[in-house]
Amino acid sequence: MIHSILAMAGAALLSVAPAVADDTASETERVAGPLPRFFPHLESYLDIPDAERSHFRMAYVVSSAEGIPPDEIRMWYDHDGETHQFALDATGRITRLPGLPALDAEPDVWINQPAGGGFSLSMQFEYSGPGDTEFSRDALAMSVEQANRAIRSAAGVAALFAPRMEAVVFVFDGAAPEAWAVDQDGERSPLTVQENRAFFRPADRSNRSIERIEFGREPVRILLDS
Repeated sequence: MIHSILAMAGAALLSVAPAVADDTASETERVAGPLPRFFPHLESYLDIPDAERSHFRMAYVVSSAEGIPPDEIRMWYDHDGETHQFALDATGRITRLPGLPALDAEPDVWINQPAGGGFSLSMQFEYSGPGDTEFSRDALAMSVEQANRAIRSAAGVAALFAPRMEAVVFVFDGAAPEAWAVDQDGERSPLTVQENRAFFRPADRSNRSIERIEFGREPVRILLDS
């Protein structure tokens, strides 16, 4: 079912080779490579039944070693007679992913940046379950378990050597707000925070009595990590 979700595990971040220009392409509009190169393992993820990936998803982030901001990077491909733009948010995350038909067609991806800009693409695991400023421990645990189950299913015997997803990382715009773990009796204890991030490990024995996580404001991203 899955080509190699084991390779997805890394540290929840997988770097792929920077896009390389075609020497015959224009300096400002050039072919960067076939579409599947920019979305490693997305086809494998989409092959998983919806019910088995309801609480986690793949994310892909474009970055530049030279600090070119995402709003200056334009990337696109043509498929079925239409031009499809990569929509990048402020972090470089691609917010609209292609479907299986486009990936199977392997159209060329174009970029409006010259070669040598140190462009790369990272792959990450994200939580996609319910919540905004409150998250149930059960939902967070399901997200981690679904990701780990997909890795084990794909890896077979090699799963013995695959890192496990264990942590949920809440990323905020600016310094992390107040963050609390609330148990079944309503007792509150502070979460570990570092700069703009808060961390929670739903499967830890010490956290099994936790009912939910509460934040002073909504995180901008929620990542799964090993």
